[in-house]
Amino acid sequence: MAGVTAKDIAKKLGISTASVSVALNNKPGVSRETRARVLEAARAMGYAPPRAAEGQTICFVIYLDEAVGIAQESNFYTFVLQGVEAAAKELGYRVLIRYFYASLDFSEQLEDILPDLAGMIVLGTDFTAARRREIAGLIDAALPFPVVVADSFVCSAYVDCVGNDNLYGAKSAMSYLIDQGHRRFCYLRARQRIANFDDREHGIRMALSEHLGEAGSLTTLEVDIAAEGAYRELLEKMDPRNLPDAFFAENDVVAAAAIRALRALGVQVPEAVSVMGFDDIPVCELVEPALTTVHAFKETLGAEAMGLLHRRIARGQTIRDAQATGLIKLSLSTRIVPRRSVAPPGMVK
Repeated sequence: MAGVTAKDIAKKLGISTASVSVALNNKPGVSRETRARVLEAARAMGYAPPRAAEGQTICFVIYLDEAVGIAQESNFYTFVLQGVEAAAKELGYRVLIRYFYASLDFSEQLEDILPDLAGMIVLGTDFTAARRREIAGLIDAALPFPVVVADSFVCSAYVDCVGNDNLYGAKSAMSYLIDQGHRRFCYLRARQRIANFDDREHGIRMALSEHLGEAGSLTTLEVDIAAEGAYRELLEKMDPRNLPDAFFAENDVVAAAAIRALRALGVQVPEAVSVMGFDDIPVCELVEPALTTVHAFKETLGAEAMGLLHRRIARGQTIRDAQATGLIKLSLSTRIVPRRSVAPPGMVK
C-alpha cells in the first residue's frame, strides 16, 4: 500500500497513533507485545519510514507574470521564502532559488536543474485563471518529484497548495471597519487581477451585504498595483470634497499609496477618512499614520509548504501520487492588526 502512515497502522490495530509512533521509533512507552504487533503490521502493510533529507535539494520557484507584476512589486514573497528556508534547514534540505517567467519556455528555464531536485515549491502569487494552461507546464504531473504551490489555490485541483484565507481575511477586515462605525466605503481595486484579489473582493462584498445590506455603500477606484502608479492615479481620482468613511485597499502597497495621496491633497488620516490594507508588510509601519491591516502569516505559509513538501518527499510521492492519494489544500487564517490609520468617523486621535 503506497503512502502508508502511522495513522493507517493505528486504525488497523485499533490503538493510538502515538503508540504506533513510539513502537516504530523504538522508544519506551508501549509493551513488548504491542511493539511486535505494530512492527508486524507495518511490514505487512508496506510501511516505509520517512527518509531523512540527507542534503537533498529543493527549489523555491518565484513565478513572475509581467502582465501582473504583483510578486515583483511587493516583498511579500521574501517572508514566505524565510519560512521555507528555516524549515528546510531544520529538515536538512538545501534550497535553490529560481525565477520563472510566464512568458518564457518552461524547459529552458528549469530543465538544467530538474535532475538534481527532490521537490519544488512554487510561489503562485502571480497565478491567474487565464494563465492556467501555461502554468500546467510548471506543475506537470509527469515530474519525478512532488510540487507544492504557495500563496495561490488556482491549481488546487492538480497539485498541493498552501495559502492564506483571503476571502475571510477581507470579510473580517470589512467587519472591523463596520464595527468602528463606518458605513460608506471605497474599495481600492488593483487593475491587475489575481485569484487572491478576487477572493478579497468577494469577502468585502460578503461582509457589507451581511452586516449593512442597503444601509451600506461601496464605490470602487481601480488603480495600478505599483506604488508610484497607484499614488499618481489616486491623486487624480480622489475628490477631497466627497470622501467615503473608509478606504479598503487590496494590499498594503496600494493602501500606503492612498495615505500618501490623501496627505498630498490635504486630507488627514484617520480624522477625515480611515484607510485599511492587507498583508502586513513592513511598509505598514513606515507610512504616517501607521497602517491598520490584515496580517497574513507569511513565514508560516512558507514553513507549512516546506513541511508538506517534505512529507511527500519522505514517502517517495510525485505529483501524480499526490493526486491519487488525495491532494492537500491548506488555508491559513489571518488576523487584524489595529494601528493608527483607522478610527471611528469623526474621532480625532
